Amino acid sequence: MSRASSLWRNRDFMLLWAGQSVSMTGTELTAVALPFAAMTVLGASPLQISLLTACGFLPHLVASLPVGALVDRHRRRPLMIWCNVCQAVVLGSVPLAAMLDGLGFVQLYAVAVVAALLSVVFDTAYQSYLPTLLRGEQLVEGHGKLSVSMSFATVAGRAAPAR
Repeated sequence: MSRASSLWRNRDFMLLWAGQSVSMTGTELTAVALPFAAMTVLGASPLQISLLTACGFLPHLVASLPVGALVDRHRRRPLMIWCNVCQAVVLGSVPLAAMLDGLGFVQLYAVAVVAALLSVVFDTAYQSYLPTLLRGEQLVEGHGKLSVSMSFATVAGRAAPAR
């Protein structure tokens, strides 16, 4: 690959890669943090933790196909930015509610469902956005860089509460 076509010089890809890396780490951290908050703050039972975890997977099962049809009708980049901002607001409601002594299971279940739904929308838009940024061998390199970020995010996000 020539130096001129390096992904390090592709501003749009670098922004996507940086944003996606932060987003993936947050998603992985959330998979541990929500049940942890339920256990420590609310004294959740194993059944309640299982329901909370299931809420995080429900949108993937139910909404993936309809979301794909909706994403095709919108510009990908603004949609992805909107999803990440909304996800930050939704997830930010958990520590805020905990500080105000207002955290409950209904909120945690709702946060898990909404955050997962936003993740489905983001992931669907992202999968069709990357090929518009990159061509040929750049696409292979781009997927490689994003895969490394996903691996790092999984390890870092899931290990963070253990520190």
